Amino acid sequence: MIIGIFLRHYKVYKGANYIPFGTKQIENLNLFIGQNGAGKSSILEALDTYFNQREFIFHTTEKKTEAFVAPLFYIPKDELLRKFSKNSQKAIPIISEFLFSINYSPSSNYKQYESFFKQQKNLESDKENNYLFLLANWGQTERNDEVFITFNVSIKKKLQELEDFNDERKYNKLINSLKSDISKYFAYQYIPVETSIQDFLRLESKGMQDLMSENVKKRIEKTLNEKLPIKAGRTRSQSILDIVNTDLENFVSEVETTIQEIDNDYDFQKKFKEKTKITANHLTDVMIETFFSKRKLKKGEKPIKNLSAGERKKALIDIAYAFLTQNTIRDKKFILAIDEPESSLHISMCYEQFDRLEKLANNFDTQLLLTSHWYGALPIIDKGNLYHISPSDSSTAPNISEFSFRNYFEDNGSHPNDVQFKSFFDLASAIISSLRNKENNWMIVESEEDKNYINKHIDPNINIKYLPVGGCGVVKLLYNYLYTPISHKAEKKELLGRVFCLIDTDIQGVGTQDIPTELNGNLLKIRRLQVEESQEITLHKLETDIKYPTEIEESMIPKAFYLALKKTINESENEEIKMEFLNFGFDEEAKNSYIKGDNSIIYPTKIEEGKKPNRIKDKIVDFIDSNKKLICKNYCELNIEHKPKWIEKIEKFYTK
Repeated sequence: MIIGIFLRHYKVYKGANYIPFGTKQIENLNLFIGQNGAGKSSILEALDTYFNQREFIFHTTEKKTEAFVAPLFYIPKDELLRKFSKNSQKAIPIISEFLFSINYSPSSNYKQYESFFKQQKNLESDKENNYLFLLANWGQTERNDEVFITFNVSIKKKLQELEDFNDERKYNKLINSLKSDISKYFAYQYIPVETSIQDFLRLESKGMQDLMSENVKKRIEKTLNEKLPIKAGRTRSQSILDIVNTDLENFVSEVETTIQEIDNDYDFQKKFKEKTKITANHLTDVMIETFFSKRKLKKGEKPIKNLSAGERKKALIDIAYAFLTQNTIRDKKFILAIDEPESSLHISMCYEQFDRLEKLANNFDTQLLLTSHWYGALPIIDKGNLYHISPSDSSTAPNISEFSFRNYFEDNGSHPNDVQFKSFFDLASAIISSLRNKENNWMIVESEEDKNYINKHIDPNINIKYLPVGGCGVVKLLYNYLYTPISHKAEKKELLGRVFCLIDTDIQGVGTQDIPTELNGNLLKIRRLQVEESQEITLHKLETDIKYPTEIEESMIPKAFYLALKKTINESENEEIKMEFLNFGFDEEAKNSYIKGDNSIIYPTKIEEGKKPNRIKDKIVDFIDSNKKLICKNYCELNIEHKPKWIEKIEKFYTK
């Protein structure tokens, strides 16, 4: 993958810069926000220049001969052995060792790359598994002598210590091998705002060819070159190309014979050393263009070109998602870069667009680089990095602030002033707009596990869009943003769906609610999970007095949760927990799925002398906290006949 980019004099990036794609955490999804002209799209365009020969756009006041683009690659060691040439296999470890070991000095040429050295330190723990590697594209000329930019003298010296690269001819051959391997290993597809989507979605286009796991050109070449069975009249097996070439040679001979009856000096002699045989490469482009140009993608009865701009953008994401989520081994590492995925979309469709893109990045191992003006994506992305780009004065490059979506709302003190407000406003607007357009119901929860547990039990006939937002405070904040517009009389008449917000009861409490926790007419409601003295799990208003910590994992069908936990423990590598869990039995009278405390679903059957059951249960609780996703997965795979009563109450909210 690409984990950053070195830029010099490219568009708004004056001088030498390094833009990391994650200094603390490397992620597949990277989202760039900021005002127009700040430099968001310039990053994506620079990579398109590097990979796809897009025009190099120089900074207007700087020397073109000094401008370069150099991505920083992060290559798994096993991939190097399988996908790269012998020369690259020898050189890249040397380059990587240098990039990992070089030290930062503010007084040297490295000052402008300070963010690279911050990233370098955080990658140190994983250097046993991956190589760091860079290779520059100079804007104006081919400069094999400076492909390693600022680090060139040191890296070249180390490489030429090897006999394989110790003279200029061998060294230049190495550089060409590195360039070739990079072009074969990576596919970079950039979709700018103004792209011609109907052209991109043609099967014969480069964009579509890169998206497909099987290259059409290779497939045609394979067919043309494949040997056919020997038939009557043939003495050996031949391919289609062999037969066509033989027939054409025979035809030329026949024509020559006819002409030579007039004069023997006439012939169709080929040029000296010129190859006359047709190859697969000669035919494939013509065949692809001829065959696929007559097949245009449609949606329903409408050709793509007749769809609205928003529908075309959605179609593009749909097609990319369809290909990139196939369970096939791809020839190349695919990097998809999209300028403003929300562009021209109706606001009600923005959530779905970004939700799909996040799944593409985090569930199907595709690197995504996105720019956006729709901040509603911020509260819904769980894994990824966010970059806020703001212009500086004319003498320096843009300012870039980095945040992680993993703790984005916990770290809001350092956010730009407008980001948090606009992110919730945009998301709330998208939800309300979707309620107005069709009968969508929404459930806003804290985590993906909440969503999966509830979806396991709730009536599938109820049309629900789930929105995990990462925490109790975020659920409450989004509820507040939704309350005011939904409570407006005119708005309520237009809304077709309903919104239910659900939170846990945390150990630190749930705080107070300044506005009512529900709306008349069952359009909007917020509740929290709460265990009662009877041990039943119920739904409470936020302001009620009973506030005993209650989480979703403690609110499931007891026997099913026990079986899911047991399976997860037995399949784990934690031998201590396996042994400790054997000392407990399941309480058939349990009314919830609590593990800790006196009302636990498990009870000690045999405990070694000196050991305290509650201490052991604490260890099991720690195991649950560390394996929530897997326990949830195992729970949802069970055949469970009953559903929790509190879920039945949520169903009534949507249906009555």
